Amino acid sequence: MGMKSFVRSCSVLLVALFGLLPVAGTAHGAVVWTATFEKGDLSEWSPGINATKGTRKNVEVLGEQVHSGTLACKITVHPDDTFSGGQNRVDIQHQSTLTGANKDTWLSGYYMMPADAGVRNEFAFWESASSFVNMSDFWVEPKAGGGTTIGFGVGRGSLGATKVWMADFSIGKWHQVAMHVHWSTDPTKGIIDVWFDGQQVVTNYKTQTEADANPLFFQTGLHRRSVANFTDTIYLDDFAEADALADAQIGAPTQGDGGAPADAAKTDGAVDETGAAGAGGATGGADATGAAGSGEAGATGAAGSPTGAAGVATAGAAGTGAVAHGRASGGCAAAGGAGDASGLGLASMLALLGAVGVTRRRRG
Repeated sequence: MGMKSFVRSCSVLLVALFGLLPVAGTAHGAVVWTATFEKGDLSEWSPGINATKGTRKNVEVLGEQVHSGTLACKITVHPDDTFSGGQNRVDIQHQSTLTGANKDTWLSGYYMMPADAGVRNEFAFWESASSFVNMSDFWVEPKAGGGTTIGFGVGRGSLGATKVWMADFSIGKWHQVAMHVHWSTDPTKGIIDVWFDGQQVVTNYKTQTEADANPLFFQTGLHRRSVANFTDTIYLDDFAEADALADAQIGAPTQGDGGAPADAAKTDGAVDETGAAGAGGATGGADATGAAGSGEAGATGAAGSPTGAAGVATAGAAGTGAVAHGRASGGCAAAGGAGDASGLGLASMLALLGAVGVTRRRRG
């Protein structure tokens, strides 16, 4: 059998083999809830606290400030917006379906304040149903010397008494806040990851994330642990909740200023690292197009959801091909050998056959 015939036969075999194999790292995640306010009302949310005060509307869906689309939510808290225990509080709620022992949720949303915070306000937190225990908390507060800071903390019923992260919060700009929670009453098994303006700022933080056997709900708005003589306003837009990182819509706003740099360490599948995309094929002469390399990004999320990135090879009389196979911890590539006029290198094809064998053994 001539070299060209051998190459064509192996190409047919490869196509058949890949047709039988499942796509590596196929994502199984899904977006389970969104809130964009484009319906013009609060139907995407559950009722919260002090949405109105007499004839005054503390929670409004308006078009005066939006992250995207034409509408967003405006929440304002006043000194007379009181709640039990001497609190100031105006908020709305989301009843999550992804809380519970050993479950995972990813949630993201955009926030903007038109003026600096007058006092510390909790603006996003998780609380247990029935027992009403606060477990993790984001807040904004005045910065010494002027400006506003954002903070994140944890602690059972403590409104974030254990501070985990803080950064500047620029006024008049939209900021995305996102988090992943692995739910557990065991502080050695509960995990939290946080992103601010698309940058991961808290990684694999171990803490008790469930108060008890009750599910948890998400609350957002403005909440003070005691009455304060300030009026504060915050805008909300574009929320998404998903059961995998790839579907959580985490990304920087157009004018976001970012937070602290991300911690690169990842452990035990809390939020897996993203592998580099597979390397593309080399370029040869102009008379034929070589076979594409096979590449994929590394797994993400609890179960992993790689995204393929095909390599491309073109070859002439002595073209070279390349194949690449991404891994969860980073991309790796195997260069192909010399090719003939078909553009598919023999060494390249043999390497690909080896990769198929490894994939099949790994999935067995």
